[in-house]
Amino acid sequence: MRPNNFDLGRLLLAAIIVFYHCGALSHQASLDLLARIDSRAPVEGFFAISGCLIFASWDRCASLGDYAAKRARRILPGYFGVTLLCVLIALGFTHRFTDWKFLLANASFLNFLHPGIDGVFDHAPENAAMNGSLWTIRIEIMFYFAVPIVVWLGRKLGRDRFFVAVAVLSVLYRYAALGKLPPFHHAHRELSNALPGQMSFFAVGALIYHHLPTFRRVGKWLVLPALAAYVHAELTGTYFLRPLAIPVLVLGFCFLLPEMKGPTRWGDFSYGTYLLHWPIIQSLIRLGLFDRSPWGATALVAALVACAAVVSWNFVEKPFLGRAAPRPAPAAREAQKVAA
Repeated sequence: MRPNNFDLGRLLLAAIIVFYHCGALSHQASLDLLARIDSRAPVEGFFAISGCLIFASWDRCASLGDYAAKRARRILPGYFGVTLLCVLIALGFTHRFTDWKFLLANASFLNFLHPGIDGVFDHAPENAAMNGSLWTIRIEIMFYFAVPIVVWLGRKLGRDRFFVAVAVLSVLYRYAALGKLPPFHHAHRELSNALPGQMSFFAVGALIYHHLPTFRRVGKWLVLPALAAYVHAELTGTYFLRPLAIPVLVLGFCFLLPEMKGPTRWGDFSYGTYLLHWPIIQSLIRLGLFDRSPWGATALVAALVACAAVVSWNFVEKPFLGRAAPRPAPAAREAQKVAA
């Protein structure tokens, strides 16, 4: 699928979330502009990218076991690394750690059962989680499990028809969970963010992957309508256009623009940026730095998260990825076919 801008695109989405949480978690009036950023769009963009890249990974894998191993090596080291960081932060603030329920909940990806550790981030009683961003990792892992089933069902029912049906049903679920679809009249925002409600972005991202040559050819004509649809959804509060607009805009950035490296020429820092930013922000809030200088603390968050992401990539994530076996050159592939 190269050339593309996936690494840079994911890093920019993660950076948007970092700045949003600086405003939203600190409750500083001078950072209100950051707190008003549309934080859903970057997360939805991540899910659209996942729909594209996970199916690409599936197609490149030799077996189900190969696919599972590659997905585990990509997501688990960073996830358990940030869990360890949360324990170290707890030890730093409380000088003890006895909250084994936190470790158990995080090890099983059920963070919502025990998101915080007593005495650590109690300064934010409405959101004292050690890492409130991890709910998306649980959904990502569920995507991983869903892909083999989706591939099998797509072969039986028709791949494109199945993806369109999944996207439509996902949107209907979202409206039902928000109490906007008869006979459902009560809003359950946490349920609306659960897997079925995010599946539409994943499905549209997968459709774009499976029709990538067409998207590369006509995608530039879809960007402005997608941008208009996104603006309309934001201004009116409607939702049904977002699962079309967000994937086109995000994957348009990844596929339609000239390849841009920026800091990603030295590594893929997006996952570490996303995983590590919340406990760093919460720690600086507890230390009172946001009260003293909101924008100064925000700049410090950006610097600390950047450094932590570089460390995470080089010493936690990258060592587990291993080296992909080199693909044979075209002539060698032809020789292999003849030999077979």
